[in-house]
Amino acid sequence: MRRRTRPGRAGLGTAAAVLVLLAGAPVSAAPAGSKERDVQLVYCLDASRRAELVTAAVRLGLLQPGASAPDSLMATDSVMPTASVGRMTPEAWSVRRQDDFARACSALMGAASDSPGAGAEEKKGEGGWWETFLTSLPLLAVGALLPLGGQAWERVSSERRLLKQQLESGRASFRAAAREYLRNYEDDPAADHAAVLTAHEALGAALARVAAPGARRTRARQLADELPLARPLPEFSGDRRLGTDARARRAQEVRQSVDRKLSAVSDLNRRTFYWRWRTARERLARTTPGATA
Repeated sequence: MRRRTRPGRAGLGTAAAVLVLLAGAPVSAAPAGSKERDVQLVYCLDASRRAELVTAAVRLGLLQPGASAPDSLMATDSVMPTASVGRMTPEAWSVRRQDDFARACSALMGAASDSPGAGAEEKKGEGGWWETFLTSLPLLAVGALLPLGGQAWERVSSERRLLKQQLESGRASFRAAAREYLRNYEDDPAADHAAVLTAHEALGAALARVAAPGARRTRARQLADELPLARPLPEFSGDRRLGTDARARRAQEVRQSVDRKLSAVSDLNRRTFYWRWRTARERLARTTPGATA
């Protein structure tokens, strides 16, 4: 008896048929007159491919191997389906055993690199190389920008770490040099000022490199201008030479000033969010009528 065939699925492409075949599910014949059915008939019943079609069907267990004789198959030859329905021509087999023919033909077309059905469906589904390129363009752009963004972020982070180290190093050096100088100044009003001047210039240079946000940059420039001990402390007050007590009082005042300014230098390393907030607040204060600086 003729095996009952299931209704075909409209629009099932060759590639989908091959996937279903590999998954082990039965392949239904495409509806008569459909594009898929026409492609199968034209492609697989061509005289140059009949032997390959029969070989594929034998390997899939759809035709009896000995009775089909694919090597001598011609237009008038017959094949023997595994279900005992008698010999028939390949054309009759494609009509009477539509599911078996569709399965063997789909496998043959999927295995062939020049499959016209697969090529047509692929072009239809993908819209051609230009559409594929345009679709992939955002991903390509993101893929190119991510490394650049990562490199820029790493460079900025490295510069910030370096500046922070320079500020801390300059602050520590200036404090040590200032304390040494002030201690010597209390004993000798002509104490050597060279070391503290070198430390003063190094810290001032680091402060000058502090960048945005605006409030942080402004504060750094202000501290650079206000750093104590840019010059040696005085030896005389008018025409009178300063005594030990007077120099001690002056040295103590300068120590306190140094500590305040160096504490403010440490504040420059606070988080960027804090300085952005300070910048926004100062801008708002400048633009608000009646606000004071």
